[in-house]
Amino acid sequence: MLGQRWARHSLVVAVIILACTGSSLIPVVRSGTNPTLIYSGLNFPVSFRFSPDGRVFFNEKNTGNIRIIQDTSLLPAPFATVSVATDGEEQGLLGLELDPNFSSNGFVYAYYTYSGGSTYHGHITRFTAAGNTGSDPVDIFDVADTTPTTTNHNGGYLKFGPDGKLYVQVGEFSDKNQAQNLSSNTGKILRMNPDGTVPSDNQFPNSLVYAYGIRNGFGMDFDKLTGQLVETEPGPTSNDEINIIVAGGNYGWPICLGKCGNPSYIDPIATFTPVTTPTGIAYVSPRTYYFGEWTGASLEKLALTSSSTVDYIAPVWSLGTPNNGVSDVVLGPDTRLYFSTGTGIYAYDIPLLGQPSQASRSLLPLVASAVIIVTATIAITMILFQRRRRHAMRSNEA
Repeated sequence: MLGQRWARHSLVVAVIILACTGSSLIPVVRSGTNPTLIYSGLNFPVSFRFSPDGRVFFNEKNTGNIRIIQDTSLLPAPFATVSVATDGEEQGLLGLELDPNFSSNGFVYAYYTYSGGSTYHGHITRFTAAGNTGSDPVDIFDVADTTPTTTNHNGGYLKFGPDGKLYVQVGEFSDKNQAQNLSSNTGKILRMNPDGTVPSDNQFPNSLVYAYGIRNGFGMDFDKLTGQLVETEPGPTSNDEINIIVAGGNYGWPICLGKCGNPSYIDPIATFTPVTTPTGIAYVSPRTYYFGEWTGASLEKLALTSSSTVDYIAPVWSLGTPNNGVSDVVLGPDTRLYFSTGTGIYAYDIPLLGQPSQASRSLLPLVASAVIIVTATIAITMILFQRRRRHAMRSNEA
C-alpha cells in the first residue's frame, strides 16, 4: 500500500511540474545590501583591477603610483611610479589594466598624462610584475595633445576585449575637431595588440582607430556572452551619453550631441541632462550593467532589452558628495561588484532577483522533462513491483 501511495503521489508531482514549468523557474534570490567600504584612506584610486591571485592593483591618480592591496593590507612600496602631469584636474595616472595572460606574463598596463615640455601627452607603459614590483617598463603608445595649453579630455580608460586586444579611450584633448579626423588618435576608442601595434583586422587599415566622434570617455566594458562593447561618455553641459560601440562607428562629436537622429552618426542609447558625469561601467549578467557617476556621486543600474535599447536605469546608492563620486566600477572574481571613490573602494552584493538568464531559461524545458521522466519511471517501477509482489503472494497461498 505504501508503494502504491508513493507512486500515485509521484505521478501527481510529475503532472504538476509539467503544468507549471513552461517558461519560468523560481530564480535564486540574493538580497542586495548597501555598499560596504572595504578599503579606506586611499589616495584617489581612479582605476583598479583584480589579479588572479587575489591582489588588487590600483592607480593613485595624482601621485603616479600604482599600488597593491594584498590580503586586505595596502603594501607600503608602490608597484611602480610614473611621472605624471597634474596641471589640470583631469590629468594624471588615469587607466590600469592587467593582461588576460597575467598569470603567465605578469603584464600590467598604465595610461597617464605627462608633459613633454611644450605639449602634453597621453601615454601607455607596460610593466612586468616581479612579485609586487613592476619591472622592465615598455612604452607601447603615445599621443601628443594638438592644443598644448589645454589639460582636459585626456581619456585613459583601458580594457582588454574578449578578442585579446587592448581597447583604449582617448579624449580629444579639448580639440573637438580631432574627434572627426581619422588620421588622429584623439577623440577615439582605439584597438591595439598588447604590444601597441595595429591589428591586421582593424576597421581602418594601418590605424588604431576602432570608433570615432568620441568626446571623452571614462569607462567601458564588454558583454561576456555577446562581446558587445558599452561605454560612458560625459557631455559638456548637457547630454552625457551611454553608447554601444561598433567597429568603425562615428558617434558624432562635435557635430552631433546627444540623440540627433542623423544616420551618419550612431545615437547613444541613453543621455543625461543635467550632466551626471558617468564613469566606470561593469557588465554583471546578460543585458545588465552597473555604472558610476562622478558629478552625481552615485551608483546606477542599467538594464537593456534584447534589442540593446534601455529597459530602465535605476539608482542603487549615493555617496552624497556631489562632484566627488564614483570613478571605476569592476565585477570582482567573487561576483560582487566593486567601485572606487576619491578615498576608497567599496563592495556591493548584487541582488539576484527576477527571472533567470536567457541561457538558464532555455534549459528549463530540458530540466522539466528530465524530472518528469525520472519521476514517472520510478513510479511505474514501484507499481509493477507491487503487482508482482501481490501475484507472488497469491501463488504461495495457492
